[in-house]
Amino acid sequence: MSADDSHQWGRRALEFVDAADRLDAPSLVRRFESHIASAGFNAYIMAGLPSPGAGLADLTLANGWPRGWFELYVGRNYIAVDPVPRHGATTVQPFEWAEARYDRRQDRAAHKVMTDATEFGLVRGYCIPLHYDDGGAVISMAGEAPDLDPTAKSAMQLIGVYAHNRLRALNRPRPQRRLLTSRECEILLWAAHGKTAWEISIILRIAERTVKFHLIEASRKLNAVNRTAAVAKALALGLIKL
Repeated sequence: MSADDSHQWGRRALEFVDAADRLDAPSLVRRFESHIASAGFNAYIMAGLPSPGAGLADLTLANGWPRGWFELYVGRNYIAVDPVPRHGATTVQPFEWAEARYDRRQDRAAHKVMTDATEFGLVRGYCIPLHYDDGGAVISMAGEAPDLDPTAKSAMQLIGVYAHNRLRALNRPRPQRRLLTSRECEILLWAAHGKTAWEISIILRIAERTVKFHLIEASRKLNAVNRTAAVAKALALGLIKL
């Protein structure tokens, strides 16, 4: 890869990062697809790592696989034997599909997945694993002869991570603002500032037992074990803001 090509990939990646947070989901996906296509990747999927009882359809965030391949993959439950997400669960480093090692003789199911993929033009691939506190995911992209130069792969990693995180944020359930009453939110906000039930009662000019009642109700609605946990959940859901 020439210096000009390297510079171009770096510029493209940074432009994508700069624009990602301002794009809605359809616009983001179109721009993501355009960038990876420039590197020869004509198919991709963003999905959670395999978990007990969850099929690929349940785990998929964005699907750019050929329709026939996706249907075959889901129908044969290939996610249970695919060596690519299996390897992705064990590493934080992006890798080429060929690096997801398996024994062809001992693991014929894994070899079947990789062989069948080539029939849909998914010959060489690149996988970006992501790990979160609540689970993990992979961004897997492929094509017949994609650009697997280190500079191109670095650009794909940056673009992929930002695309996935943006889509994940857009798909996160919106705060349930009607979950708590305005009084419950008000009391939780004061609790978040470190005020005791008695102090809150003085501030709001209501009985201390009333404050405690609202704290208990808010905790129940948020499925929180105590007021501290209730405050944390209310902040996480955007029900209150410091």
